[in-house]
Amino acid sequence: MRRRTIATSTVLFVCATTALTACSGSGSGTAAKDSSAPQTPAAVSPAAAAPKDPDADLTGGQILTNSLKVTRQATSLHLKADIADAKEGASKMDLSLDTKGDCTGTIAQGKDTVAIIKIGKTVYLRPQGTSKWTKTNTASADGKDLASVCDLNNFLGGFQGEEDTEAKKGATTKVDGLPAIVLTEKDGNESYTMDVATSGKPYLLKMVTVGGDSPGTLAFSHFGEPVHAVAPIRSSLAA
Repeated sequence: MRRRTIATSTVLFVCATTALTACSGSGSGTAAKDSSAPQTPAAVSPAAAAPKDPDADLTGGQILTNSLKVTRQATSLHLKADIADAKEGASKMDLSLDTKGDCTGTIAQGKDTVAIIKIGKTVYLRPQGTSKWTKTNTASADGKDLASVCDLNNFLGGFQGEEDTEAKKGATTKVDGLPAIVLTEKDGNESYTMDVATSGKPYLLKMVTVGGDSPGTLAFSHFGEPVHAVAPIRSSLAA
């Protein structure tokens, strides 16, 4: 099974989301040249005209294995997830998180949406429709579940053991303006479409799962960028 471990990480996020909502209360320019003399276009070599695709000699499985390895090394990223879990229902996440366990963003379970900020061992929560943040910590029973939501190490742990992938190469595409190659794979009643960056580091940019117990979409961006988790101002904290 190729994608099972990633799906497991998704389920862990969904379960943590349930706990969270329950405990929270419901083009560049070119310099001008001298035009006094006619310009002769420079000869363009075949290599310059059509640079070699760095993935041309790699199989889909090799591209995905490399991508997962690089993605596991990310110290931070932004995650957008839209999951329809068979047991827990619909969950959505829009989080910036890092390997230190800090995060900021929103998590939704069903009709409940909660804003979350985690800094070190302190967690701030604000249910949608309220103006006050509640404060808890990771030493509490609920806080332990919330901590797992913000731990990038916890999520990326699901990217282990993927070297047996049989992903197939497809067309090229763009994800938020970034060039990517589309990889596809099928396992039983689950099928996967994965977009891997072809410019810069080969990060996994997007994964769509169809079928199975947790179909949905995971999108990744802002790799390595600081997570600006800042505590709410004192006046906005619940008494």
